[in-house]
Amino acid sequence: MADRFDPERLAVVGAGTMGHGIAATFASEGYDVGLHDTNENRLETGRERIRETLQLLRDEGRVDRAAFDRATSAVTYSTELEPVVEDADLVVEAVTEDLEVKRTVFEDLSELTSPETVLASNTSGLSITEIATATDAPERVLGTHWFNPPHIVPLVEVVKGERTNDDLAAAVTAFLDDLGKTAITVEKDVPGYIGNRIQMAMCYEAFSLLDRGIASAEDIDKAVKAGFGFRLPSMGIFEKVDQSGIDVHYAIESYLMEALDRGTDPNPVVAELVEAGDLGLKTGQGVYNWDEKNPEAVVAARDSELLEQLELYESMNA
Repeated sequence: MADRFDPERLAVVGAGTMGHGIAATFASEGYDVGLHDTNENRLETGRERIRETLQLLRDEGRVDRAAFDRATSAVTYSTELEPVVEDADLVVEAVTEDLEVKRTVFEDLSELTSPETVLASNTSGLSITEIATATDAPERVLGTHWFNPPHIVPLVEVVKGERTNDDLAAAVTAFLDDLGKTAITVEKDVPGYIGNRIQMAMCYEAFSLLDRGIASAEDIDKAVKAGFGFRLPSMGIFEKVDQSGIDVHYAIESYLMEALDRGTDPNPVVAELVEAGDLGLKTGQGVYNWDEKNPEAVVAARDSELLEQLELYESMNA
Protein backbone atom coordinates (compact mmCIF):
# COMPACT_ATOMS: atom_id res chain seq x y z
CA MET A 1 0.00 0.00 0.00
CA ALA A 2 1.35 3.43 -0.96
CA ASP A 3 2.48 5.84 1.76
CA ARG A 4 0.29 8.54 0.28
CA PHE A 5 -3.24 8.46 -0.99
CA ASP A 6 -3.70 10.80 -3.95
CA PRO A 7 -7.16 10.22 -5.42
CA GLU A 8 -8.31 11.80 -8.64
CA ARG A 9 -11.99 10.93 -8.48
CA LEU A 10 -14.18 10.54 -5.41
CA ALA A 11 -17.69 9.18 -5.00
CA VAL A 12 -20.37 9.49 -2.35
CA VAL A 13 -23.24 7.02 -2.02
CA GLY A 14 -26.28 8.60 -0.39
CA ALA A 15 -27.36 12.22 -0.96
CA GLY A 16 -29.01 12.82 2.41
CA THR A 17 -27.98 14.89 5.43
CA MET A 18 -24.32 13.87 5.41
CA GLY A 19 -23.75 12.77 1.82
CA HIS A 20 -24.34 16.10 0.14
CA GLY A 21 -22.07 17.92 2.63
CA ILE A 22 -19.24 15.42 2.14
CA ALA A 23 -19.58 15.70 -1.64
CA ALA A 24 -19.55 19.51 -1.40
CA THR A 25 -16.40 19.39 0.72
CA PHE A 26 -14.58 17.23 -1.83
CA ALA A 27 -15.75 19.46 -4.70
CA SER A 28 -14.69 22.64 -2.89
CA GLU A 29 -11.17 21.20 -2.61
CA GLY A 30 -10.93 20.70 -6.38
CA TYR A 31 -11.93 17.05 -6.76
CA ASP A 32 -14.30 15.53 -9.27
CA VAL A 33 -17.09 13.85 -7.32
CA GLY A 34 -19.88 11.47 -8.20
CA LEU A 35 -23.00 11.47 -6.02
CA HIS A 36 -25.43 8.55 -6.07
CA ASP A 37 -28.82 8.04 -4.54
CA THR A 38 -31.56 5.62 -5.54
CA ASN A 39 -34.20 8.27 -4.82
CA GLU A 40 -34.37 10.83 -7.63
CA ASN A 41 -36.06 13.48 -5.45
CA ARG A 42 -33.43 13.10 -2.74
CA LEU A 43 -30.70 13.32 -5.37
CA GLU A 44 -32.17 16.55 -6.73
CA THR A 45 -32.44 17.94 -3.21
CA GLY A 46 -28.79 16.98 -2.72
CA ARG A 47 -27.88 18.93 -5.86
CA GLU A 48 -29.65 22.03 -4.49
CA ARG A 49 -28.02 21.69 -1.08
CA ILE A 50 -24.56 21.27 -2.56
CA ARG A 51 -24.98 24.53 -4.45
CA GLU A 52 -26.24 26.24 -1.27
CA THR A 53 -23.30 24.84 0.69
CA LEU A 54 -20.78 26.03 -1.87
CA GLN A 55 -22.49 29.42 -1.97
CA LEU A 56 -22.14 29.64 1.83
CA LEU A 57 -18.45 28.78 1.63
CA ARG A 58 -17.98 31.42 -1.05
CA ASP A 59 -19.90 34.06 0.91
CA GLU A 60 -17.77 33.33 3.95
CA GLY A 61 -14.57 33.65 1.91
CA ARG A 62 -13.57 30.01 2.23
CA VAL A 63 -13.61 29.47 -1.55
CA ASP A 64 -13.10 32.09 -4.22
CA ARG A 65 -15.25 32.66 -7.28
CA ALA A 66 -13.13 30.46 -9.55
CA ALA A 67 -13.17 27.59 -7.05
CA PHE A 68 -16.92 28.02 -6.60
CA ASP A 69 -17.54 27.87 -10.35
CA ARG A 70 -15.40 24.78 -10.71
CA ALA A 71 -16.89 23.04 -7.70
CA THR A 72 -20.48 23.52 -8.82
CA SER A 73 -19.68 21.73 -12.07
CA ALA A 74 -17.39 19.12 -10.51
CA VAL A 75 -20.20 16.99 -9.08
CA THR A 76 -22.04 14.49 -11.26
CA TYR A 77 -25.30 12.90 -10.17
CA SER A 78 -26.88 9.54 -10.92
CA THR A 79 -29.50 7.16 -9.58
CA GLU A 80 -27.38 4.36 -11.05
CA LEU A 81 -24.54 3.20 -8.80
CA GLU A 82 -22.07 1.80 -11.35
CA PRO A 83 -21.28 4.97 -13.35
CA VAL A 84 -20.68 6.87 -10.11
CA VAL A 85 -18.28 4.42 -8.47
CA GLU A 86 -16.59 2.44 -11.26
CA ASP A 87 -13.68 4.88 -11.72
CA ALA A 88 -13.54 6.22 -8.17
CA ASP A 89 -10.39 6.02 -6.05
CA LEU A 90 -12.40 6.53 -2.85
CA VAL A 91 -16.07 5.79 -2.23
CA VAL A 92 -17.74 7.14 0.89
CA GLU A 93 -21.00 5.43 1.83
CA ALA A 94 -23.50 7.71 3.59
CA VAL A 95 -26.79 5.79 3.47
CA THR A 96 -29.24 5.13 6.29
CA GLU A 97 -27.82 3.94 9.62
CA ASP A 98 -28.78 0.29 9.20
CA LEU A 99 -26.17 -2.46 9.22
CA GLU A 100 -27.85 -4.70 6.65
CA VAL A 101 -28.52 -1.82 4.27
CA LYS A 102 -24.87 -0.80 4.49
CA ARG A 103 -23.68 -4.39 3.98
CA THR A 104 -25.80 -4.60 0.83
CA VAL A 105 -24.24 -1.38 -0.47
CA PHE A 106 -20.73 -2.64 0.26
CA GLU A 107 -21.43 -5.94 -1.45
CA ASP A 108 -22.37 -3.98 -4.57
CA LEU A 109 -19.33 -1.71 -4.22
CA SER A 110 -17.07 -4.74 -3.94
CA GLU A 111 -18.30 -5.94 -7.33
CA LEU A 112 -18.40 -2.59 -9.13
CA THR A 113 -15.12 -0.98 -8.08
CA SER A 114 -11.46 -1.61 -8.77
CA PRO A 115 -9.56 -3.75 -6.23
CA GLU A 116 -7.54 -0.61 -5.47
CA THR A 117 -10.58 1.53 -4.62
CA VAL A 118 -10.83 2.53 -0.96
CA LEU A 119 -14.28 1.81 0.47
CA ALA A 120 -15.29 3.97 3.45
CA SER A 121 -18.42 4.08 5.58
CA ASN A 122 -19.69 7.25 7.21
CA THR A 123 -21.57 5.23 9.83
CA SER A 124 -21.89 6.96 13.20
CA GLY A 125 -20.93 3.87 15.15
CA LEU A 126 -21.77 0.56 13.47
CA SER A 127 -19.08 -2.09 13.18
CA ILE A 128 -16.68 -1.51 10.29
CA THR A 129 -15.58 -5.13 10.69
CA GLU A 130 -19.15 -6.34 10.12
CA ILE A 131 -19.66 -4.02 7.15
CA ALA A 132 -16.37 -5.15 5.60
CA THR A 133 -17.36 -8.83 5.63
CA ALA A 134 -19.77 -8.05 2.78
CA THR A 135 -16.79 -7.34 0.50
CA ASP A 136 -14.16 -9.50 -1.14
CA ALA A 137 -11.32 -7.41 0.33
CA PRO A 138 -12.01 -6.18 3.90
CA GLU A 139 -8.48 -4.80 4.09
CA ARG A 140 -9.55 -1.91 1.81
CA VAL A 141 -12.58 -1.04 4.00
CA LEU A 142 -12.51 1.52 6.79
CA GLY A 143 -14.71 4.08 8.49
CA THR A 144 -14.58 7.80 7.81
CA HIS A 145 -17.04 9.22 10.30
CA TRP A 146 -17.74 12.87 9.52
CA PHE A 147 -19.74 15.10 11.89
CA ASN A 148 -22.72 17.21 10.91
CA PRO A 149 -22.46 19.64 9.19
CA PRO A 150 -19.57 17.85 7.45
CA HIS A 151 -18.53 20.86 5.37
CA ILE A 152 -17.82 22.81 8.58
CA VAL A 153 -17.06 20.55 11.55
CA PRO A 154 -13.35 19.68 11.35
CA LEU A 155 -13.35 16.19 12.86
CA VAL A 156 -13.32 12.99 10.81
CA GLU A 157 -12.77 9.71 12.65
CA VAL A 158 -10.83 7.17 10.58
CA VAL A 159 -11.93 3.81 11.97
CA LYS A 160 -10.03 0.57 11.46
CA GLY A 161 -11.92 -2.68 11.12
CA GLU A 162 -10.21 -5.85 12.28
CA ARG A 163 -8.73 -6.42 8.81
CA THR A 164 -8.23 -2.83 7.62
CA ASN A 165 -4.77 -2.29 6.17
CA ASP A 166 -2.82 -0.10 8.61
CA ASP A 167 -0.93 1.75 5.89
CA LEU A 168 -4.19 2.48 4.10
CA ALA A 169 -5.74 3.94 7.26
CA ALA A 170 -2.69 6.14 7.79
CA ALA A 171 -2.75 7.31 4.16
CA VAL A 172 -6.46 8.18 4.27
CA THR A 173 -5.93 10.02 7.55
CA ALA A 174 -3.16 12.10 5.95
CA PHE A 175 -5.36 12.77 2.90
CA LEU A 176 -8.17 14.08 5.10
CA ASP A 177 -5.74 16.24 7.05
CA ASP A 178 -4.48 17.70 3.77
CA LEU A 179 -8.13 18.36 2.91
CA GLY A 180 -8.29 20.68 5.92
CA LYS A 181 -10.04 18.29 8.26
CA THR A 182 -8.84 17.13 11.67
CA ALA A 183 -8.56 13.40 11.10
CA ILE A 184 -7.97 11.03 14.00
CA THR A 185 -7.42 7.28 14.05
CA VAL A 186 -9.72 4.94 15.95
CA GLU A 187 -7.51 1.90 16.44
CA LYS A 188 -10.22 -0.47 17.68
CA ASP A 189 -13.65 -0.97 16.13
CA VAL A 190 -15.89 -0.23 19.14
CA PRO A 191 -19.56 0.91 18.89
CA GLY A 192 -19.81 4.69 18.58
CA TYR A 193 -16.02 5.15 18.18
CA ILE A 194 -14.77 8.17 20.16
CA GLY A 195 -16.92 11.23 19.49
CA ASN A 196 -20.30 9.59 19.77
CA ARG A 197 -19.40 7.53 22.84
CA ILE A 198 -18.45 10.67 24.74
CA GLN A 199 -21.30 12.71 23.24
CA MET A 200 -23.97 10.12 24.01
CA ALA A 201 -22.74 9.68 27.59
CA MET A 202 -23.17 13.43 28.07
CA CYS A 203 -26.58 13.47 26.37
CA TYR A 204 -27.85 10.57 28.47
CA GLU A 205 -27.03 12.36 31.72
CA ALA A 206 -28.51 15.63 30.40
CA PHE A 207 -31.83 13.95 29.56
CA SER A 208 -31.78 12.27 32.97
CA LEU A 209 -31.36 15.63 34.69
CA LEU A 210 -34.27 16.99 32.63
CA ASP A 211 -36.45 13.96 33.44
CA ARG A 212 -35.85 14.36 37.18
CA GLY A 213 -36.66 18.07 37.13
CA ILE A 214 -33.16 19.07 38.23
CA ALA A 215 -33.13 21.98 35.78
CA SER A 216 -34.88 23.21 32.65
CA ALA A 217 -33.67 22.28 29.17
CA GLU A 218 -32.66 25.90 28.67
CA ASP A 219 -30.50 25.96 31.81
CA ILE A 220 -28.91 22.59 31.08
CA ASP A 221 -27.94 23.86 27.63
CA LYS A 222 -26.57 27.04 29.21
CA ALA A 223 -24.48 24.97 31.63
CA VAL A 224 -22.88 23.20 28.68
CA LYS A 225 -22.39 26.28 26.49
CA ALA A 226 -21.09 28.58 29.24
CA GLY A 227 -19.29 26.01 31.39
CA PHE A 228 -17.35 22.93 30.40
CA GLY A 229 -18.37 23.27 26.75
CA PHE A 230 -16.79 26.71 26.69
CA ARG A 231 -13.44 25.19 27.65
CA LEU A 232 -13.51 22.07 25.48
CA PRO A 233 -12.34 23.68 22.21
CA SER A 234 -9.21 24.96 23.95
CA MET A 235 -8.35 22.05 26.21
CA GLY A 236 -10.30 18.93 25.34
CA ILE A 237 -10.70 16.53 28.25
CA PHE A 238 -7.26 15.31 29.26
CA GLU A 239 -5.55 18.71 29.04
CA LYS A 240 -8.30 20.15 31.24
CA VAL A 241 -7.95 17.35 33.80
CA ASP A 242 -4.17 17.78 33.88
CA GLN A 243 -4.53 21.53 34.40
CA SER A 244 -7.14 21.16 37.14
CA GLY A 245 -5.20 18.39 38.85
CA ILE A 246 -5.80 14.66 38.57
CA ASP A 247 -6.16 14.51 42.36
CA VAL A 248 -9.07 16.96 42.13
CA HIS A 249 -10.64 14.90 39.35
CA TYR A 250 -10.20 11.74 41.42
CA ALA A 251 -11.87 13.33 44.44
CA ILE A 252 -14.91 14.35 42.36
CA GLU A 253 -15.14 10.91 40.74
CA SER A 254 -15.05 9.33 44.21
CA TYR A 255 -18.36 10.85 45.32
CA LEU A 256 -20.09 11.57 41.99
CA MET A 257 -19.86 8.40 39.92
CA GLU A 258 -22.45 6.46 41.92
CA ALA A 259 -24.96 9.30 41.44
CA LEU A 260 -24.76 9.36 37.64
CA ASP A 261 -27.46 7.69 35.57
CA ARG A 262 -26.18 4.30 34.41
CA GLY A 263 -29.19 3.26 32.33
CA THR A 264 -28.55 1.03 29.35
CA ASP A 265 -31.84 1.53 27.48
CA PRO A 266 -32.68 4.67 25.51
CA ASN A 267 -33.52 7.47 27.92
CA PRO A 268 -37.28 7.53 28.78
CA VAL A 269 -37.57 11.18 27.75
CA VAL A 270 -36.10 10.40 24.34
CA ALA A 271 -38.35 7.34 23.95
CA GLU A 272 -41.45 9.38 24.78
CA LEU A 273 -40.55 12.09 22.27
CA VAL A 274 -40.00 9.51 19.52
CA GLU A 275 -43.29 7.75 20.31
CA ALA A 276 -45.10 11.08 20.13
CA GLY A 277 -43.50 11.90 16.78
CA ASP A 278 -41.76 14.95 18.29
CA LEU A 279 -38.41 14.58 16.51
CA GLY A 280 -37.06 18.10 16.84
CA LEU A 281 -36.60 20.82 14.25
CA LYS A 282 -37.82 18.65 11.35
CA THR A 283 -41.24 18.10 12.98
CA GLY A 284 -41.58 21.45 14.75
CA GLN A 285 -41.41 19.99 18.26
CA GLY A 286 -38.73 18.21 20.23
CA VAL A 287 -37.24 19.19 23.56
CA TYR A 288 -37.96 22.72 22.35
CA ASN A 289 -40.88 24.06 20.32
CA TRP A 290 -39.76 25.00 16.79
CA ASP A 291 -43.20 25.69 15.28
CA GLU A 292 -42.55 29.38 14.68
CA LYS A 293 -39.03 28.87 13.38
CA ASN A 294 -38.06 28.47 9.74
CA PRO A 295 -35.86 25.33 9.60
CA GLU A 296 -33.73 26.71 6.78
CA ALA A 297 -33.13 29.92 8.72
CA VAL A 298 -32.21 27.95 11.86
CA VAL A 299 -29.66 25.86 9.92
CA ALA A 300 -28.27 28.94 8.17
CA ALA A 301 -27.76 30.71 11.50
CA ARG A 302 -26.17 27.58 12.95
CA ASP A 303 -23.75 27.26 10.04
CA SER A 304 -22.79 30.92 10.24
CA GLU A 305 -21.96 30.60 13.94
CA LEU A 306 -20.06 27.36 13.37
CA LEU A 307 -17.98 28.97 10.62
CA GLU A 308 -16.97 31.69 13.08
CA GLN A 309 -15.96 28.97 15.54
CA LEU A 310 -14.06 27.20 12.77
CA GLU A 311 -11.96 30.30 12.11
CA LEU A 312 -11.03 30.48 15.78
CA TYR A 313 -10.30 26.74 15.89
CA GLU A 314 -8.07 26.99 12.83
CA SER A 315 -6.18 29.96 14.24
CA MET A 316 -5.62 28.11 17.53
CA ASN A 317 -4.38 24.98 15.76
CA ALA A 318 -2.36 26.58 12.97
